[in-house]
Amino acid sequence: MKIKNIFLSFVILVLFGFMFSCTPQREIVCFQNNAGNTTDTSDFEMKLAIGDIITVDLYTINPDAFPGIGISKDRATIVDSRSAYEKGFTIDKTGKVILPYVGEVFLQGFSIPEARNLITQKFKAYLDEPVIVVKKLSFKISVVGEVQKPGLYYVPNERITLIEGLALAGDVAMYADRTNVKIIRQTAQGSIEIPIDLTNQSSLVGVGRYLYPDDVVYVAPSRLKAFSQISVAAGIFTSIATSLALIGTLYLRSK
Repeated sequence: MKIKNIFLSFVILVLFGFMFSCTPQREIVCFQNNAGNTTDTSDFEMKLAIGDIITVDLYTINPDAFPGIGISKDRATIVDSRSAYEKGFTIDKTGKVILPYVGEVFLQGFSIPEARNLITQKFKAYLDEPVIVVKKLSFKISVVGEVQKPGLYYVPNERITLIEGLALAGDVAMYADRTNVKIIRQTAQGSIEIPIDLTNQSSLVGVGRYLYPDDVVYVAPSRLKAFSQISVAAGIFTSIATSLALIGTLYLRSK
């Protein structure tokens, strides 16, 4: 009788192990809560900063008169394989960029539309109605932690959401803690952390909705990650324990 109780206790222990090794669905399903008709008042406004690399293209009837910045039809169709540093203008430590013909232009803290308007005014001293296109080339984000493809990603647009950033990294991994995601952002006042809970639809609105240049997205591991480190040994042990429990139970029933 004593041996039978030991085997029954062992079976119960194995079953409890299976139960606690499973992740509750509420911890792995994103955007469970209904955000309703919540109005998102957040807005994305990227500002140029020291070290940023931008392109400044001038479209004019006579582009050859402005080599290095004028864009012709032929040049517009050529694929430019140069790096961002080679084909762009860097904002220096004083917040200025040096452009052909117009010289120094202070752009630190300006948005892209504001920078375009300012540069356009500078070129009006040389020609009537210049068409200026300004683009930021150094928009990059880092996605690290429990994602499928952690790494550094360059953003080809001027705006990207948190969900799009995670999609670039192949989505969160199996052992990700979806309630513990952080956006680490550099501001003029220093580094800040923005906590995000992906299981709640409120993460789709607010300050964490958009990613800014040089943001770092960190996805923390869940508590079950530690169990995955010994998954092979645990699997073998569980198989042996289950087999022994089954054999023991059958043996006791035959008595």
